[in-house]
Amino acid sequence: MSAIKVSIVVAIYNVEAYLEKCLTTLLKQTYPNYELILVDDGSSDRCGEICQDFSQKNPAKIKYYHKENGGLSDARNYGLQYVTGDYVLFIDSDDYVEENMLERMVLMSADGQKKIVECNFLWEYPDKIRTDIRKSYRSLNDYLVNGRVVAWNKMYLTSWLKESQVLFPKGKLYEDQAFFFKLVTFLDSIDDVAIDEACEVHYVQRGNSISYSETKRIADIFWIYQEIIDFYQNKGCLRQYFAELEYRFSRNLLGNVLLRKVLKLKDKKLKQQLLTRIWKNVHTWFPDWRKNKYLKTKDKQNIYLRLLNKVSYKLFYLL
Repeated sequence: MSAIKVSIVVAIYNVEAYLEKCLTTLLKQTYPNYELILVDDGSSDRCGEICQDFSQKNPAKIKYYHKENGGLSDARNYGLQYVTGDYVLFIDSDDYVEENMLERMVLMSADGQKKIVECNFLWEYPDKIRTDIRKSYRSLNDYLVNGRVVAWNKMYLTSWLKESQVLFPKGKLYEDQAFFFKLVTFLDSIDDVAIDEACEVHYVQRGNSISYSETKRIADIFWIYQEIIDFYQNKGCLRQYFAELEYRFSRNLLGNVLLRKVLKLKDKKLKQQLLTRIWKNVHTWFPDWRKNKYLKTKDKQNIYLRLLNKVSYKLFYLL
């Protein structure tokens, strides 16, 4: 099993308070055959100094690179070019991991045959911890509907990933969604995906305060979703997976994006602009979304979505 080499790309930007814990847990892995590729994306704090210190003390394990700031996607793509492992993971520099993570994930790889090995994880808040557990997926359709779109809980077969030519979209928020949904189209079946049922990654929540500059990036989701739809159209599989994309995108826009982000904005004008764009885009892309087969379940958010119409949606403008 140890013949399989794993590369871990860590994109780093202004996380000096979290970085040492992240790197320490990565260096404590019980699995021996791996490398760390640290990409300092132009940090202005002590991250560069911390990376240099770790790399000097662990030259056999760590490759350290510094680049001008280009954002998370750019840093991940930059690190990917230096990967030499059979598999690659993208770990966020403010998170940390269990020491058996690599050992268990490599064990699930079927001797390097699986294209994706994902693990469960913990949402770590200042005052509580919540588990995020999946045990299996029934099909690629099920994976599109219920898969965790984040990149940092997955180990990707390097040769397959590079052959797909799928990269993270530079300069855009919601980059993991573009990466996830595009890569699914390169899977032959759900048998290409394995799940390590242990919670391996601690997904550290640093608060959800939103600055004005960040709120303007919420609109990136429209660009991301249009690109994904165009990608599926060009690959000739949009019809095959239309119901899944329709459900996932409309649910996210009218649910998570609207309720957890847009409605919390203090800028009333910007809030109303985004509300209008959400409704317009959902109905442009998916005019019959309310008839989607996945909306028929008794999930609380599905009940909420079925209650949305032109009249009820106008109430959000008053909040």
